[in-house]
Amino acid sequence: MNLVFASLLSVILWCSPIWCLPATADAGGALSETVRVSLSNGNAHQLSVYFSKTLQLVIDPVNVEFQSVQAAQAEQILRSFFKKYPPHHFAFVYRGQSNRLRYNTGIYETDGQAFTVYVLMRQGSNRQFLINAIHFRKE
Repeated sequence: MNLVFASLLSVILWCSPIWCLPATADAGGALSETVRVSLSNGNAHQLSVYFSKTLQLVIDPVNVEFQSVQAAQAEQILRSFFKKYPPHHFAFVYRGQSNRLRYNTGIYETDGQAFTVYVLMRQGSNRQFLINAIHFRKE
């Protein structure tokens, strides 16, 4: 988990404007928009449609840290998280890409608390992007 987090952070900090896209020009815009709407509405099912078969899931406030969890179980965990921490506002603060990866960082706000959300999407062999990692870190 720390390796993925460190890798994402390194890419974000190192990324030059040539390789990264601004939030309005994301080539994987359809999935990014679905992620944004799902997190804004607390809709775990809508989000889970785009999960890879297994994904990394980290949710700090409920002590969830899976390096590899099945998509159906991840949906249930997120449903429980959204019930306990209903969304008041969600917005992306950064979107980037490199080759077959898309990564988004956003702020999820709920009842006086805020979480930084990291979403990593990877392009599969069929050229479709799927969600490979989601992290909720308490600010």
